Amino acid sequence: MPIRQTLAAAQRATFAVLLPNAKLKGMPTPMGTGFFVSPDGWFVTAAHVVTENNQSNGPARTDLAQAWLQKEQRRDFSGGELCNGVALAHIDASTDFALLKVDFTANARKEWLQGREGFPHVTVSRRDLDEGEPVYAFGYPLGAGKVVVDNPGITVGASTLRPRVTSAIVSSTLEEQGMIMSPGQARTYVLDKALNYGNSGGPILAEATGHVHAWWSRFQPVFIPQPHLKNANGEPLPIVMPSLYGVVSSFANPGVLRELEGRGVPIAND
Repeated sequence: MPIRQTLAAAQRATFAVLLPNAKLKGMPTPMGTGFFVSPDGWFVTAAHVVTENNQSNGPARTDLAQAWLQKEQRRDFSGGELCNGVALAHIDASTDFALLKVDFTANARKEWLQGREGFPHVTVSRRDLDEGEPVYAFGYPLGAGKVVVDNPGITVGASTLRPRVTSAIVSSTLEEQGMIMSPGQARTYVLDKALNYGNSGGPILAEATGHVHAWWSRFQPVFIPQPHLKNANGEPLPIVMPSLYGVVSSFANPGVLRELEGRGVPIAND
């Protein structure tokens, strides 16, 4: 199935995650991407998007109640901001998984939700992706925030969103093979393309169905030795390619599936 046949549904369900930025007078600033997986407000993003130090194992931010879920204006649907009722429900550092809950009642009167009984969402699939399988991502890379008015008693900010679609294939179902592999090791996929900062937490969807199988987690850096470049000790310096491949976390992780199923999130078997 061509991407364009399922893309609109993915776009409606996916939002930039904006959080207060102390360096910008507390103004909401794009930190990553996330998406709804149920009509009643369950929302997935990467754990490192909602931690204090932007690491999956870092302490959860305490200001998520001030989060904005924002999207762009388009011809076929209205953009909107969800400024109310965002709360952290679960976080798992081992899979870089965070589950938020957004209160539909607190947002139901917003223009873009008029006539709806729930949030637009994408369907999660428990099926393992195959190597070589076409997938695509949608998210908000390279977002930015700034203070445009900073007068005594009043601070006004603005954010910039850059929605992007990226097609890829599953390059590998194994990130790396070690001497000893644990059965409980987190399940990830390696994609043949890496996305940019801000795509973190965004959905990875199968082209064939439009169902979401994973979320964006991290780059796979590659160190390329440069013998002609030396440090102060005469040792070769490598060039680091931070975005040669992308690593995404799978919804097939048992702990993630248990968490979603226990909260009534619909899961497809395709």
